[in-house]
Amino acid sequence: MKIIVTGANGFLGSMLLKELQSKDILIYAVVKNEKENIDNIRNLSGVRIIYCDLDHIRWLPELINDRDIDMCIHLAWAGSFGDARADYQLQLTNIDYSMKLVDVLASMGVKRFVGAGTLAEKDVLNYHLTDGATPNPVSIYGIAKLTMNFMTKVECTKCNMEHVWCCISNTYGVGNTTNNFVNMASRKMLRGEHAAFTSGEQIYDFVYVTDTVKALCAAAINGKPNTSYYLGSTKPRRLKEYIKIIRDAIDPSIELFLGEIPFHGNFLPIEEYDASKLVTDTGFKPLISFEEGIYDTIAYLKEQEKLVEGRNR
Repeated sequence: MKIIVTGANGFLGSMLLKELQSKDILIYAVVKNEKENIDNIRNLSGVRIIYCDLDHIRWLPELINDRDIDMCIHLAWAGSFGDARADYQLQLTNIDYSMKLVDVLASMGVKRFVGAGTLAEKDVLNYHLTDGATPNPVSIYGIAKLTMNFMTKVECTKCNMEHVWCCISNTYGVGNTTNNFVNMASRKMLRGEHAAFTSGEQIYDFVYVTDTVKALCAAAINGKPNTSYYLGSTKPRRLKEYIKIIRDAIDPSIELFLGEIPFHGNFLPIEEYDASKLVTDTGFKPLISFEEGIYDTIAYLKEQEKLVEGRNR
């Protein structure tokens, strides 16, 4: 099997390459340019590094002289975190790049397009359609991913290419340098800061990175054509339960101030976190519980905190 992966040197991309490598797959790893850090993927067997910015994706057929590629897993996306999620021009550009990528893949005879979506899409559909809703500006990111899903599916159909959409849940773990909720909450407690949160009654689903890439592989390789899959842990819980597990892994004596921060928005119903379709269609089974994954994550974050302290001295 031959697979193209865009955004191949990112947090998810590099872990995905290692998972694909274990399956004896030839991988064309598309990386933005020679200035990018590829230390995590440089020495992986069966991986061919292809430097190609999405702005120049039309050059891909010249850079990959292979017309027998099974699929492309499209992870590359600018502005997935922080305030950049509210940059509508950037998010529209991501959609444009994705559409052009589909056309290029079709010209290369690629058989399947696998898009990386986000749980933020479900938040958009659950909240934005409510009369009187006041959306957060960063929800533009979820809207853009939702738009990409619908538009690439149409374009793939036109190009006679299979389309699989993967709605990725909250992914955490070693190597994640973002300020996602797990990292934010863990850092707050590691630093001895006031542990204030919302009431935590809303349902959440956190998936360790190795399980996320296993789920992504399962959907990409064994998923049904023109189908959307939610890549979840299969065991969603209330947010306050995750917060307490993080606290207990760091220091059970830390006092939590649940409910001190107000929650704005709608709760996603537990049905939105249903990963049974993925399990049924692909045989995916998560391996890492949150109780297991959080210990490795906290150990990693402790080392990162030490490095920061060292640089600040």
